[in-house]
This record gives sequence, C-alpha cells and structure tokens, in this order.
Amino acid sequence: MPAKLSIHLPGQAVVVRVLRDDGEFVLGRDADVDVRVEHDSVSRRHARLQGDAAGWHIVDLGSKNGTRVEGAKTVEATLPQNAWFALGDVFCEFERIDAAAEARLEARAAERRSSSLAWATRLERRAQSSTRLIGDLLRGIVDIAECERGFLLAYDADRALVLRACYAFRPEEIDGRSFSGSRGAVDRALLYRKPVFSSDPHVRAWLGEQPSVVAQGLRAIACLPMQYRGDVLGIAYADTSDEAKVFTQLDAELLGAYVDRAATALAMAALDAALDDLSTLLAVDQASVDEIGVAPRWSPPPKEARA
Repeated sequence: MPAKLSIHLPGQAVVVRVLRDDGEFVLGRDADVDVRVEHDSVSRRHARLQGDAAGWHIVDLGSKNGTRVEGAKTVEATLPQNAWFALGDVFCEFERIDAAAEARLEARAAERRSSSLAWATRLERRAQSSTRLIGDLLRGIVDIAECERGFLLAYDADRALVLRACYAFRPEEIDGRSFSGSRGAVDRALLYRKPVFSSDPHVRAWLGEQPSVVAQGLRAIACLPMQYRGDVLGIAYADTSDEAKVFTQLDAELLGAYVDRAATALAMAALDAALDDLSTLLAVDQASVDEIGVAPRWSPPPKEARA
C-alpha cells in the first residue's frame, strides 16, 4: 500500500510526496537523496523509509540529531497506519493510503489548478477598474489559499505601506498593536522578499504547546510579497482558523504564480493611472506648473510628407 509523506518545514510550505510501497527512500539534506529535506538539523543522509509486504519501516542512518517516532528516539521502527516522526527538528506526517485515495489527491490538485487559472484570467481583464482589480485580486488569494480571511498591503506614492483591501477583517483589526494574525510573517516576507507559510498547529497534538514549533495560535497563515521587476509593491496575506488546513508545495506553486500575475496587473494599473494624469495640458515656467485644459492630440504629418 502506498504512503503519503508530509514534511513540515518551519516557515515553509509542507512538502507532500506519495511513496510507492515496493522500494526504499533515503531522506536527508543531500541533493541526490530520494526525498530531500532542506533543514540544518537534518543530516545529509538522515534516514531510510522502506515499504514491503510486511508494512513500512524507518531506519536512522547514523544521523547527528537522531530520528524520533511518535516522540521516542529510535534507530529502527515499524510505522503504524498513521504516524508522526521527526528528522532532527523537522516533523513528518506518515499516512498509508490506497489507490483510490491517491487518485483523489491527483483529482483535487487538478481541480485547484483549474480554479487558480480562472482567477488569473480574471486579473488580465485590462478594462476593469482598479477597484474591481483589487477586489478580484484579494478574493482570488483567499480562495486559492482556501482561507477564511485576507488583506492586501500596498505602497503608496510616498512609499508608505497602507492597507488597500480586507476580506472578512475589520480595518481596525489589522493594526500594528492588536493584529490577531501573524505580524511576524508580514515582516519576514517584506524583509526577505520570500513567501512565508505556517501551518504548525498540525503538530500540536503530539508536541503540546511548545512555542518553538506552534506559531500564532490555531491559524494557518500564508504571506507573500507582491513583486514586479525586483520592486516590492505590497503584501498579500491570508489565514484560517481551520486546523485541518496545511499549506503544501501545491499551495505555494499556485499562490506564487497568482501573486506574480497580480503584481504585474497592479503595476500595469498604476501605469494606466499615471498615463491618465497626462490627459491634462500643463503650462510650465520657472515659477509654476498650471493646468490649462485638456491635452490636445499630436497630429501626425500628412502621408505625402512621410513619403
């Protein structure tokens, strides 16, 4: 029976792999292992998972920080139907699945890709107003992330970060002093210009309330910088109180692609607005700049002159 392995990397999307039950899979930090786990606490070749007719087994390969199954350090163990194990400080969820469950995972992924593409297509409607564009942008982020709430921060002309839109939030909730989401996620996304994902509550049942691994109460959080040609335009944020939500690599892929398109759409909308400002004729001298009417069109030369 195949197995689904979910690797919870701190601050990143969860890596999900479906493993066939007729082989061996080395897990570790090395680039050439079967399942790469990029974290400093994980050895280059940390552990081996093996599936056979008798079930699934895990073997520690002499790692520096050890392997734990259901919290107990082990050298070799047989995994039950569903189990948690840790490679160093990285927690992994193991679940045996059947062919039908594997097919459902694939169908769900295809469905989500289709929905994400539909939202991206809506963003490319250049005729829509900036208000409609921002509304569609935020609704798409919340929907693709499968979250309950969200907001957009964007830089204004003075490079001040302002709240542009909120979904299922009251504006006063998104305040530096009282924000109930993860302000730290926003700050990290701005500082490092990389997406931040947190769904650490899924290890709560095993690890209790340890603050080093459980982030911001019961919420799963996604926070992505919106960037266009190297410039950060703002931040897209979404969260949910649903403890069943895990942000996976598929989430990271879909949200990343959508936010990239959103940033381009916002940049084009800002350019359109700037061009609209050029519709006024200005009289400029050494002392002032005055609006004196509508900017007249430049008349091209007659065809004979261009010949």
